[in-house]
Amino acid sequence: MRSSTRYYVFSGLGSFGLGSTVTVYVPFLLEIGLTLSQVALVNAVFWTVLILAEVPTGALADGRGRTFSLRLGVLFEALGATLYMHASGFWSAALAESLIGVGMAFLSGVEVAWITDALHRENRTADLSNVNATKSIVHGGGMLLGGFFGTVLSLWFIQAIWLPMLVLGVANFLFISTCMNGHGEPIERVSEREAVVRSMRLLRSSRELAWILGALLVWGSVIVVNHYWTPFFEPHVGRIGLSWVWAIIYLSIMTAGMWVRRLSIPVGTEGSYIVLAIIFAGFGLIAIPLAGGLPFMLSGMIIHEFGRGMFQPLVDTFTHHRVESAYRATFGSLQSFIGRAGFAIVPLFVWFAIDGKPATSGTIGLVWTFAGISLILGAIVLFALRPKA
Repeated sequence: MRSSTRYYVFSGLGSFGLGSTVTVYVPFLLEIGLTLSQVALVNAVFWTVLILAEVPTGALADGRGRTFSLRLGVLFEALGATLYMHASGFWSAALAESLIGVGMAFLSGVEVAWITDALHRENRTADLSNVNATKSIVHGGGMLLGGFFGTVLSLWFIQAIWLPMLVLGVANFLFISTCMNGHGEPIERVSEREAVVRSMRLLRSSRELAWILGALLVWGSVIVVNHYWTPFFEPHVGRIGLSWVWAIIYLSIMTAGMWVRRLSIPVGTEGSYIVLAIIFAGFGLIAIPLAGGLPFMLSGMIIHEFGRGMFQPLVDTFTHHRVESAYRATFGSLQSFIGRAGFAIVPLFVWFAIDGKPATSGTIGLVWTFAGISLILGAIVLFALRPKA
């Protein structure tokens, strides 16, 4: 089994488990007693924990081993899912989110680091862009199927949406231990401290990597779609209909991944396409609440999600062609630590802005409009400053 195949299996299992929770994630939180503003606040807790754990977990991945980090990541996610199955109220939800946040911090950066060095060992470094785009398609397929499955589970028992994340987390732990161990470890092993020092040095010296951090900070505004697409669309389509909206979302992401896979982009020159992805995401987000009728709202969602499907594989390829093997996971985590600050800041701002406002589509539409405008303005600045070579 080639390393890329192992990578796709790992991604598919994790995506199906996560996807099972997302279609009714916000209805679940509302059912256990959270308000619409607390949904934003509990997600701010998640992103804050994830961001604070980024650099230590990335350094452990380079110092102790990539599979060590992958195993801990899926176990923490499984623990968070277990707690969520018994959650009631804000504080238990915040604790469950914190465990999942630590798990995702262990996985952040190390996944792409693992496949980059595994491909290097197979003399397939030039395939990185193709593999990242294919992984995006596999991830989309897992999220799509998981979304359907989670919607059906919610009709039986809404807490059961967390069961696939628990079961497949354990399955992924076994798969990592038996099939991924040793393939994607650093070519040169350094200590955790040295990995952090080298990552900081590279970040200070590289204008291109500073630019990609700016792109990630701008990208933080997309998080408002994750929180509110279900309560926005449920009045129009019903609970079961959310699974069809979910299908449209992830078919758009998979289509974008296929398009990126076919692009002929010189290595390291993905900047203009990254800006284009941000523009798509921002324009679609503005269009959704302004459109009249469900077909036009869904068209806006398709444009937004196409941009999301483009963004991550392009960013991963842009970044990891510029980072050495010894501290690849640490740098990926450092990049996430800084770049994902927007994912914590934006929900806090939303919580403050809409606290006390009615939980209606109008409130959500206002949040999406401002987020879309910030994406487009940010894209204009990024385009002017983009690396030219």
